[in-house]
Amino acid sequence: MELPGLGQVFVRRADGPPGSPTVMLLHGWTVTADLNWYPAFEPLSQRSSVVAFDHRGHGRGLPTRRFKMSECASDVVAVADALGIDRFVCVGYSMGGAIAQMAARLAPDRITGLVLGATSTSFRGRGSRAARFFLLPAAATAARLVPTSLRRWGWERTVLKMIGAGFSRWAQAEMLKCNPQAMLDAGAELFCFDSSPWIAELPMPIAQIRTLGDSAVPDDLQQQLADAVSDISVYSYRGGHASVVNDFDSFWDCLGKALDSVGVPEI
Repeated sequence: MELPGLGQVFVRRADGPPGSPTVMLLHGWTVTADLNWYPAFEPLSQRSSVVAFDHRGHGRGLPTRRFKMSECASDVVAVADALGIDRFVCVGYSMGGAIAQMAARLAPDRITGLVLGATSTSFRGRGSRAARFFLLPAAATAARLVPTSLRRWGWERTVLKMIGAGFSRWAQAEMLKCNPQAMLDAGAELFCFDSSPWIAELPMPIAQIRTLGDSAVPDDLQQQLADAVSDISVYSYRGGHASVVNDFDSFWDCLGKALDSVGVPEI
């Protein structure tokens, strides 16, 4: 669909039961809406209308010269405007959880609830994790000096390594749709993200889905989110970062409870 003044973006939409609320699904870093959320589209549409779109630089998202999560947050509202959706719930996973928090701060009168999965108020962490993240802004800057073909080659090698643990060729193809420079820029943005000074001020109900034992967003970082919001509803299961897809039954059980807590009841 065309977003006025911004360009074309791929949006997936499913209408739910008459009168049901709308849930907007926001995907994580380096993947697409389809790859992150494909198991959820059909069951979720039984209780709500569903909207999912590719973030800038990801898949068939808006083209971007420099990825910024603040612009992704604005895109959430722009997609809702283009579809004529006034009020909606955001479900964000990983980086999508950070974008959901920023969108809720931008449009608290539009977003009626947040469900935040495998995410945090900050992704930096401590020790070796912080050191690795610290390199991302410099790497993103340096990559701009590298020919586009070399950046693409590097991204292809990275995807092949990431996908080597049993994912399908379709998953690989989805990730290869992403812009390599945008992936580095997004990592740099995640390094700088910190919602802890303001998340408690958000007026809508917030629920958290914690993926215990997640190496991408470890337990201590997910606990930071739980600690930052006094009345947050927390639902947990043990699963890695890809469990939103490869252990969807566990994720769905938590998602259903989380949606109930933010005003999207099962019909």
